[in-house]
Amino acid sequence: MTVEDHVIVIQPSVFEDAAFDVLRDLPSVKSVTFIRASGYGGHSLPLREITAEEWAKTTILVTGTTLPPSRAAAPNLRLVQLYSAGSNAVVKLPFFNEDNGVVYATASGTHGPAISEWVILNILNFFHHSSFYAKWQAEKRWGHDSEFPSPVRSQYGRTIGILGYGALGRQTARVAQALGMRVIAHSFSNPPKKERVEVAVPGSGDPDGSIPAKWYSGQDQLDDFFTSGLDVLVISVPLTPETKGLINARTLGLLKGAFVVNIARGAVVDTDALIEALESEHIAGAALDVTDPEPLTPGHKLWTTKNVVISPHISGHARGYEYGVANIAVHNVKALDGGWPLANKIDKTKGY
Repeated sequence: MTVEDHVIVIQPSVFEDAAFDVLRDLPSVKSVTFIRASGYGGHSLPLREITAEEWAKTTILVTGTTLPPSRAAAPNLRLVQLYSAGSNAVVKLPFFNEDNGVVYATASGTHGPAISEWVILNILNFFHHSSFYAKWQAEKRWGHDSEFPSPVRSQYGRTIGILGYGALGRQTARVAQALGMRVIAHSFSNPPKKERVEVAVPGSGDPDGSIPAKWYSGQDQLDDFFTSGLDVLVISVPLTPETKGLINARTLGLLKGAFVVNIARGAVVDTDALIEALESEHIAGAALDVTDPEPLTPGHKLWTTKNVVISPHISGHARGYEYGVANIAVHNVKALDGGWPLANKIDKTKGY
């Protein structure tokens, strides 16, 4: 039987409709309806109610967290393409947890280039003390590097450990390697899945898993990974019961002198333990695009903790983001029709 697809795209106003023209080119797609949304990506919410008639005919949904009210309301839905790289915002929703045959896919890979650039930006800013440049310029003063709290540290030859070697971890590894850093990786899959071809941004990442000089895998090798001489730790694991609070007082204790970067989810890190490790200078510093709680409350101690840089969960926000999401959606519609594996398909048993 020939499938007729009717697509709803819950589209943030900052995104370009033209990104989804590639969906219109698919033979199965008969209509594409854009519903304007506030917010960005995974945090977008529709600005109007989706009608019963629209839900009833929808077969493909591109969305942040908005799902149909019930299977009966959307009997023809077969694919939900998320804007977010993670799935933790939808896994608790009733519709997601129904055994209704709907397939879900994340936008993993879309964020890779922008987020990896944010990671490297913050590593270099910290070890090159670049905040002094803006200070000197504002003061109209020709400063001197003797004012730095420590000598500038080149990252060439240093070791960066990537905890969670998915799309974000792989692209970060690619860029770090270009700086001359030694990359080691940890994957919770045991044995680790070393191959991953990116659909969202073709040519990005580490398709054959050849960049890491050393691999660690599974829960049993976590401590070995943390004590392997890391100069920088990049956290890029999904938030699951297994990873919640993974970076805590004990594990931070194994990271003496490391610079810690969190591009995963705030709850992967015990915030109080991180503050203690920073204030005691047990770790060199931290760059956080995510926090726990999030958003961080105005009076929270983390704001004024030494040697930390915080951004409001925007490291992946970059022009062209929606084109990567559209590439994944097109791939997955073809995969469903052709009977081959989907990109970024969520495993409901794992929650990601």
